[in-house]
Amino acid sequence: MPAFGIFALFALAAIGGTLLLWAAIERETDGNPRMSRADAERTVRQDTNEARRDVDERDTTDDTTDWGTDTEWGVEEDR
Repeated sequence: MPAFGIFALFALAAIGGTLLLWAAIERETDGNPRMSRADAERTVRQDTNEARRDVDERDTTDDTTDWGTDTEWGVEEDR
């Protein structure tokens, strides 16, 4: 009989935990604004463009490539 009590307690805890998790997720997702795919892509691009502009302003490489010059990488020329 004690085994049945432990099993019942475990089953109730599992079901109760699942319901609490479901309720927490449901509460968190209530009222979120819905947007079309085009609006979502426009929003993401807007954020990305601002972040990219900040990176470009801090760029201190000597040339226009993304990889930098040999001098910046410490490559020595043949003598």
